[in-house]
Amino acid sequence: MSGEINWYELAVDDTAQAKKFFGAVFGWQTQPMEGMDYNLIQGGPAGAIAPKSADLPASRVYLSVDDLDATLAKIADLGGKPGETIPIPGFGRIAHCEDDQGTLFSLYQAS
Repeated sequence: MSGEINWYELAVDDTAQAKKFFGAVFGWQTQPMEGMDYNLIQGGPAGAIAPKSADLPASRVYLSVDDLDATLAKIADLGGKPGETIPIPGFGRIAHCEDDQGTLFSLYQAS
């Protein structure tokens, strides 16, 4: 279904502290991606804990869509800012967008 939450990224200042905190609160375990400070959440909803950066200035939610191009066009028509399409080989495509009030969100279309 279009609009369902597919993935999220918790953007934090200190990933070690965040892993400890959310592990204690929710029982989450994490699995680091090789060579990155990007930690996949295990035993919880699909997502990751990652450091804040220019690419991830705030926590981000990914919403599933059936037709990424049509959804990006609708966002533009409604006064939002559609993002550039980014291919994720073997998974699909994403785009980081803003709504008409400047709220950041991302879209995901599966392959």
